[in-house]
Amino acid sequence: MTKYRALLANDIRYAWRDPVLMAALFGPLLLLLLSRYGFPVASYWLGSSYSFNLDEYRGFAASLLMMIIPLLIGMLVGLLMLDERDENVIVYYSVTPFMGRGYLVYRLTLPTLLCIVLSMLFLVFSGFMLFRLGYLLVLILLAMEAPLFALFLAAFAANKVEGLVLSKIGGLFIIGPAVAYFIPNTWQFLGAWVPTYWPAKVLHLFMQNEILLAAIFFLIGLLIHAICLLFMISIFHKKHI
Repeated sequence: MTKYRALLANDIRYAWRDPVLMAALFGPLLLLLLSRYGFPVASYWLGSSYSFNLDEYRGFAASLLMMIIPLLIGMLVGLLMLDERDENVIVYYSVTPFMGRGYLVYRLTLPTLLCIVLSMLFLVFSGFMLFRLGYLLVLILLAMEAPLFALFLAAFAANKVEGLVLSKIGGLFIIGPAVAYFIPNTWQFLGAWVPTYWPAKVLHLFMQNEILLAAIFFLIGLLIHAICLLFMISIFHKKHI
């Protein structure tokens, strides 16, 4: 535990000095404030000025903003891993008693826990919905996406600059909520390859009180997330540990 605390303290110091990492860390909290206070103002303004009912898209807005949380956290941890790789820290850990496996466990646990806490805050305090126990299934899928995106950056980017570019490309993953909410059901299989589709679809089904169908989509999404995560761990392990 002492080694993990030392790593966490080092991460906090490093993130505090880097504006990009700071933005990724506090971004979810800004999303929460935007949802809580910005959405009602926008809804009132559009309704009074243009007779546009933004509340009809409340579920989509909730899904879209919530899907950004694991992407931001994954970017934060992925960029930290790229810095450590550039400084040969990962190689150092692989030959110490800490071992590469211990390092990877820490790096996957950190974004998972951060995502659980921040996503739970969003679900409870965003004002988009009343919290329901079934939303914990959405939380599980979101928690798996944060380490998945972190490994995506760490495995395929050669350095931190490429990691920033890949994080921009990874932003396209937020197309998942759009597919879940707006694409006809017969064509939604096209979005199944996007990890963010599954938590968005589960949330959408719960909000429509389709409990059984939401549970089925959760199980499928859980399997797909697990396969993707194991695949990314395998790639990262072969390259760096």
